Amino acid sequence: MLHFFVRRVLLGVLVLIGLSVLTFIITRVAPGDPAALWVGPRASVAQIERATVTLGLNRPLPVQYAIYMDDLAHGNLGLSIETHRPVSSEIASYLPASLELVVSGIVIAILLGLPLGVLAAMRPGGVFDAVARLLAVLSVSVPTFWLAFLLQIVFFKDLGLLPLAGRVSNLVIALDPITRITGFMTVDSLLQGNWVAFFSALRHLVLPAVTIAAYPFGLIVRMVRASLLDVIALDHVRLLRALGQKRYTIAFRYALKNALPPTLTVIALTFAYSLTGTFLVESVFNWPGLGNYTAQAVITNNYPAVMGVTIVIGVIYVVLNLVVDLVIAGIDPRVRYV
Repeated sequence: MLHFFVRRVLLGVLVLIGLSVLTFIITRVAPGDPAALWVGPRASVAQIERATVTLGLNRPLPVQYAIYMDDLAHGNLGLSIETHRPVSSEIASYLPASLELVVSGIVIAILLGLPLGVLAAMRPGGVFDAVARLLAVLSVSVPTFWLAFLLQIVFFKDLGLLPLAGRVSNLVIALDPITRITGFMTVDSLLQGNWVAFFSALRHLVLPAVTIAAYPFGLIVRMVRASLLDVIALDHVRLLRALGQKRYTIAFRYALKNALPPTLTVIALTFAYSLTGTFLVESVFNWPGLGNYTAQAVITNNYPAVMGVTIVIGVIYVVLNLVVDLVIAGIDPRVRYV
């Protein structure tokens, strides 16, 4: 197990190095003048030249990369070209909002998709299986922005049950403000015993979280169903049925364990993808998260911010995959020798 862990860590480090090289080159050769953006509008040629030297853009590309990696090793992600603030502090201010949204969406997808996929696999070809597959295809295929608008129309405009946008209501901001601890408003309000703010944050979280949950929900249903059908056809599962074990006991207690590894991998990949793929959702629901920050950085050619977000998401991706690999290796020891 230790050898397996070391191999996975080294592979993750190589992935991060390759990611940093690729992103660094792309951000440097992209059209635009970061030095002019750094100085601001109506800058003189002399000011732009000084900014070019200050930012190190006059040095050869390999030297720039070496300097960046040295700073990165000391926890320095550089300064934002647009705001002149440390990129690390900006990411730290935007990341919790996206994490709260994505974690909530993934939890919803797992709680709904896992049992639905199991139940669909229990009676393949039946009515329930057909409905489950249809829901899975629709949830994966529907455009995210369209689903977001639809939920707003139904639950805000027509039913008046849930708020339109934002993380909390303006009344809560004015009368019951939440002191930032973790950046998760639902968690921070609970820690402070601020129940008014908690329920406001929870109500604002529902619609964007459900929108985020749609895509992973469909993947989980289809993956669990397909994996479970393969496992159910194995000899040891057929033996359990011959011994008189109930169908659902076999599925949830024995077969699901062997069907989980590919599903866990899909969940980890979807989680990492969703962190920066939430731009449309955050735009529709006015959610101040990392997706909006990343999109703005790309538009303005703010290469330190783009690099910082890429590295942070890459680290999250590698860590999640490492955790999933360890969990899968614990479930199925054969994986350790692959």
